Amino acid sequence: MIFKKGDRVKFLNDVGGGVVTRIDQKTVYVENEDGFEVPATASQLLRVEVPQAEASPFTSVSAKPSFTDVSAETFHTVEPAAETPPDYIDLSGDPDDTNIDTSVNILLAWIPQRKKNGKTAYDLYLVNDCGYYIMYVAAMISEGAYRGIQAGMLENETTIHLTQISGENLKTISSIRLEMLFFKKGAYLPQEPMRYELKIDEFYLTDAVNYVANAYFDGKALIYNISEEYLMAEIENVAREAQIQFEKQKKQIDHPLPKPPKKVQVNDTEEVDLHIEQLVDNPKTLTPAGMLETQMEHFTIALEGAIRNRMKRIVFIHGVGNGRLRLEIKRTLDQKYPKLRYQDASFKEYGYGATMVIING
Repeated sequence: MIFKKGDRVKFLNDVGGGVVTRIDQKTVYVENEDGFEVPATASQLLRVEVPQAEASPFTSVSAKPSFTDVSAETFHTVEPAAETPPDYIDLSGDPDDTNIDTSVNILLAWIPQRKKNGKTAYDLYLVNDCGYYIMYVAAMISEGAYRGIQAGMLENETTIHLTQISGENLKTISSIRLEMLFFKKGAYLPQEPMRYELKIDEFYLTDAVNYVANAYFDGKALIYNISEEYLMAEIENVAREAQIQFEKQKKQIDHPLPKPPKKVQVNDTEEVDLHIEQLVDNPKTLTPAGMLETQMEHFTIALEGAIRNRMKRIVFIHGVGNGRLRLEIKRTLDQKYPKLRYQDASFKEYGYGATMVIING
């Protein structure tokens, strides 16, 4: 099929379409509804509407009523507002609304679709199952090159269709990359931005056994919990650093160095290490919420003990990580111990990963 500049087309192997902006030999460049110029071959484009896919052999793609399914097709066909929308997002809200829920639960879901030609394509959904809004950018990586998929804002408790990948194209894509920024309207506790890369395993993705019933779609889906995997990666990094430090200390014991001058023992300051691997034997058996709950229980017990023992200061070593534990400590101090002062502990001794609470003095 021959195309010319200005033709409105749709993608055969992907969701959405756009307008032909230029043609370079066999490559047709299409500007999609998000303003991105996407290269394609003529065989991948169609001037007429793309036929609807038949139902999936594994599952139905309709979302549960508690979630709004903002699919790419629906998003692209929304009529423009009568007035020009502002070029910013209004984040004003009720100043009395503290939005203290800091839990984050973000997932990616694959759902297969059987085409009329008998082949299978795979729809990828982003699920925001938490109270935060998300600014997101999604891209696919093929042979080291990045190709933008979609970018936008996803409201809380909402799911959106990111892209569809044909079975034949799975071999050409190495991973899906996602970057997210979290926020709420009004007053809220911030979250660290999250960056996640989903490796494409063709054999795992095409095996129907891996698709299970879930709380987000009416039928079966292959679910990846981004927030849990991200937190586990942070824990593994901390554990790896701890192992490196242990090996260094072991070498020093095996080959002792000259003893440094004795330091004066300070009896009015207590240190408490809240790294999860210091508190439980097997951190991987806990959910992210369970890890945070365990750490906060130890924090409260240690702080109450320091107050009873009339300690002057107590230092809580929480690490850097994604910042959730640090924010929860400060929120608890502000709400339950408003008379206590706190600050970042000595950078020289603890880096950015510790908070000092001043009890007396």
